[in-house]
Amino acid sequence: MKIYVYLSIFLCFSLAKAQQPADQDISVELGKRELFLKQPFILSVIVKNNTNRPSVIFPDIESLEKRSASATSTTSTIGGKTVLVQTISQQYFVAKEGTYTIPDFTVTVDGVKVKSEGLKLTFKKENKDSESTSDEEEDSELITSEEGISSEDVFLSLRATKSAVYVREGFAVRLSLYVAKNAPIEMEFYQLDGQLQAILKKVRPATCWEENVGIEEIIQRDVVVNGRAFTEYQMYQAMFFPLTLQTVSFPSVGLDMLVLSAQEATAGKKKSVKKYSSSPVRILVKPLPPHPLRDQISVGEYQLRERITREEVSSGESLRYVFGIEGEGNLSTVMMTDVPMSQAFDFYPPDVSQTVRRSYQKVSGEKDFDYFIVAKQKGTYPLGRFFQWIYFDPSRSQYDTLRSTKTIRVEGENLISVNLSGGNGASVYENIEQVDTTVPYIDYQDLIRSLTNLVVVVLVGVMVWIFRK
Repeated sequence: MKIYVYLSIFLCFSLAKAQQPADQDISVELGKRELFLKQPFILSVIVKNNTNRPSVIFPDIESLEKRSASATSTTSTIGGKTVLVQTISQQYFVAKEGTYTIPDFTVTVDGVKVKSEGLKLTFKKENKDSESTSDEEEDSELITSEEGISSEDVFLSLRATKSAVYVREGFAVRLSLYVAKNAPIEMEFYQLDGQLQAILKKVRPATCWEENVGIEEIIQRDVVVNGRAFTEYQMYQAMFFPLTLQTVSFPSVGLDMLVLSAQEATAGKKKSVKKYSSSPVRILVKPLPPHPLRDQISVGEYQLRERITREEVSSGESLRYVFGIEGEGNLSTVMMTDVPMSQAFDFYPPDVSQTVRRSYQKVSGEKDFDYFIVAKQKGTYPLGRFFQWIYFDPSRSQYDTLRSTKTIRVEGENLISVNLSGGNGASVYENIEQVDTTVPYIDYQDLIRSLTNLVVVVLVGVMVWIFRK
C-alpha cells in the first residue's frame, strides 16, 4: 500500500514540476579580446525568462578596474506571448598596454554563481581611428560639473544631473563616498548593507519612475575632483522620471564609517565610528506647455524609424508595417495611439517589442509597433494620415510629431465588391460586431496547474497520516 502512495506522490510532484514556468536561463558573454587602451573590456550576463530585475555581482579582476555598467532589456510580444531578455554589462579598464591573462571566474546572479572560463586580453595603444565604447566622458561630466563640491578629505555626495526638469523628463542621481588619496586616515565600511537599505528608502522618491542598472555592489574608481585625486565609492545610481508636478526632494543622508586618523594610530587607538552626511537636493518639476493631450504625452528626445514589407499591393492582400520610436526617455511608458478606422484597410493590433538600455546617465532604446494590414480599397494612401505620434521634446521645450512618410498603392477591385463566397458578395467582415465577446475565457492550463497542486497537498497529508499511524 505504501509503495503505491509513494509512487503516486512522485508522479504528482513530477507533473506539478512540468506545469511550472521554465527556470531562468543565465549565460555569460565575453566582449572583444583585442582592444585599444581607452576601450573597455565588456563582461555581460544574459538572463532569459525572468520578469524581475536580476541582482548581479561581477568579479573583481586583478589589474583591471571596474567602471561604468549598463543594463539592456529586450521585450517582444508576438501572438500574445511575451519574451524578455535582460543583459547586464560591466566595463573593465586597464592602466597600460599589454597582454592580460584572466583566470576562470564566476558571476553571481540572484545568488546563483555562474562560472566562465578564463581568457587573454590584449590592449594596445590607440590610433586616431580608434573609438571608445565607454561612458567615461559622460560620467566625468557628472563629477566636474558640480558646483561647491566639498574640499574635505572625506565627504559623502548625493548629486543630480539637473536642477529642474519637465514632468516625465529624466534625470540621474548618484550617491558616492569620496576619499582623498593623500588623506592621513584609515577607514572601512561599517554595517554597510543595513545602512544602505535605510538610505535607499530615503532617496527613492515615491513620485518618480525609477530605472537603474541593477548592480548591487560598490564600484571603486579613481577620479579627480577640483584638481585633487580621490577614490570614489559609488554606492547607488539611478535615473528618475517624475510622474507628478510635485518637487522632488532628496533629504540629507548619513553614512557611518570606521575611521582611524594617523595621530590616533600612533597613540595605539582603535577605529571609531564617524558619520558623513550629504547635502539635501531638490529638483524642480515644471509642467508641460498647454496641449489637449499633455497629461498623456511622452517626454523625451525621439526619432522615427519605420519599415514596410511592400508599398504596392492588390486589394485583399496583406502587408506588415513597423512604426518604430527610438531615442532617450522613459520608453517603458511609450504607448501608440489607436489607428483610426478606415474603409481602405483593416488594421490589426500590433505586436510590440522594445529594447531599453540603462546606463549611469541616460535611458535610451527603441520601441517597435508591428502592424498587420489588409488592403481593401483601390487608391493611393499616405500612411501619415493613420500613423502619427505626438511627444514633447524637453531639449527644445516644444511638442513634435513623428509621422509616417510611407505611401501604399492599392490596385484591383474594392474588396467589398469581390465575391469571396460565391454568393451575394457580402464582406467577410460583415456582422462582426454581432459576435458575442461576453463569453468568459477559461485558462485550462492554469486550472490544471491549480488542481495538480491541490492533489499534491492532499497526498502529502495522506503520507504524513500513514507515517503517524
